[in-house]
Amino acid sequence: KELKGPTSNLTTMLSGRVAGLISYQTSGEPGRDNATFFIRGVGSFGAGKVDPLILINGIESTTTELARIQPDDIEGFSVLKDATATSMYGTRGANGVILLSTKNGHSGKTKFNIRYESSISSNAKGYNLADNVTYMELANEASLTRGGERVYDFNKIEKTRVKANEYLYPNNNWKEIMIRDYTLNHRMNMNVSGGGDIAKYYLSASYRFDNGMLKTHKTNNFDTNIKNTSLEIRSNIDLNLTKTTIASVRINGLFDDLSGPATSSGVYTGSDVFKSMLKASPVAFPAVFPQNMQPWVKHPLFGNASMSGKNESNTIDLYYNPYANA
Repeated sequence: KELKGPTSNLTTMLSGRVAGLISYQTSGEPGRDNATFFIRGVGSFGAGKVDPLILINGIESTTTELARIQPDDIEGFSVLKDATATSMYGTRGANGVILLSTKNGHSGKTKFNIRYESSISSNAKGYNLADNVTYMELANEASLTRGGERVYDFNKIEKTRVKANEYLYPNNNWKEIMIRDYTLNHRMNMNVSGGGDIAKYYLSASYRFDNGMLKTHKTNNFDTNIKNTSLEIRSNIDLNLTKTTIASVRINGLFDDLSGPATSSGVYTGSDVFKSMLKASPVAFPAVFPQNMQPWVKHPLFGNASMSGKNESNTIDLYYNPYANA
């Protein structure tokens, strides 16, 4: 029960619940939200950060496999920290050992358990951006202070201030355009256990759906939001072959489906989206043009602009449309 909480990632529930364990989470993005943890302090054995040894039912496992286990399937959880307790694992256990065992079957009537949860995730707080008129005025001030010319003329600033024409005088708020205020996540676990004198069984299936925070343009016929769907199936069967012999069969399958925006060079992560929002100019071009400008085009008409100047290759990101790539 102590490992249950409003998250589908078990590693994020360890912080503050296990003595001597230090954990931190660098991202809440679906599929990339695993917590990093130390058991024997930052000065761990080996070069740099070395993860502890994770054993699930006696089998060495990864942090991702630990993260996907649902609390309903856990029978026992313990952390070995001192040298005496970890000595049997050799140097592999020098950074601590996490032992996790899943539930087994029991003699008696068959028991069914079903649990369904929904939770709300909100966007990260703690930062506010200046309005676009202030942005242009400060850009002019910075340029004039260094002996340069005005970056934005008076007419553009005033037209933007009165919101004259959003396509001729763009006034983008990238955060409002691209990021949702909140999103819904879903988790479900079903398990059945039982058995008799010869065989005992525990079967479970877990499903989780973690939704990202990216908005999708209404004219898109596909969803570019970051999403992670996970399905885990577990089967623990114990067979009493003789009075002194027990055969234990442990089968586990984990299926992960991660989707989101991508580029020619690979996956476009939530961190990339956030960085592009901070780099992109909010007044150089509109995020997207109305569809009636070119009704024969079946995809969104994203705005863009090119920069002229001596250092174009070094500053082209300023005229990069983050909405088009997300």
